[in-house]
Formats: sequence, structure tokens, C-alpha cells
Amino acid sequence: MSAPETRMPQKVRGATRILVVDDSPVIRLLLDDVLSAVGYEVRVAEDGASALEMIAARRPDIVLSDLNMPGMDGFALVAAIRAQPCFADLPVVIITSEEAEAKQARGRAEGVAGWIVKPFEPAELIEALWDLEV
Repeated sequence: MSAPETRMPQKVRGATRILVVDDSPVIRLLLDDVLSAVGYEVRVAEDGASALEMIAARRPDIVLSDLNMPGMDGFALVAAIRAQPCFADLPVVIITSEEAEAKQARGRAEGVAGWIVKPFEPAELIEALWDLEV
């Protein structure tokens, strides 16, 4: 008996501009490929400081951020985004290998819109983005 086939959604719904923040070039490329394939406009940043500059230059609809990054981790990035009133409502989704409920609870308390655990299926990612109120 084979595993059920996971179908990838074929078009964007809601948000169109996504900023991916991850210190791993492989993850940035993977997320860019997956999201671009279904029509999202994707920009990538390798750290939180670069992400903040990109957000200020052109507001994305959603930020997808790794949690564990050197310099500014995902929680610090969320705090920096939330500290700016014009970006207080910007949805931030954490994509991480961290599964600890305490970290997820902290994320919710700090205004994280979603939590996706690596590894993930591309279709799961797209569906999670669809579920966001943007």
C-alpha cells in the first residue's frame, strides 16, 4: 500500500509577497522555489537585520523566519517588527526544527501567526499560508 499523494495547491490565495528569513542558503533556496512555483513573489534575507531593512523598503504580506539564527534570532526579529507600529499587524510565521511547546507558546505570546516544524511538506506550507488572515 503506497502513501497518499500530497497535491500542491496551484495558485496563490490572499498574500502575494513573502519575505523568507533564514541563515541557511539551502533553506532560502528551497522556500523560494516552493513559494515561487505557486505564484508568490518571494524575497530572501539571510539575517534579521537584512530582513528589517527589506521590510522597511517594501512591506511584505507575510514574513517566514527561521527561529535559530546568529545575531538576531526569530524571536528578536518578531519583537523588532512588533516595535514598529506600522508593522505591528504584519504576520510572521516561524519555520524551525524546534518543536518544544514552551517555545511555541512564547511565539504565540509574542505575536507569531504560525509555527511550521522542519522538515515539512511543501503543500503543508502553502496550506498554512492560505490559513493566515492577510
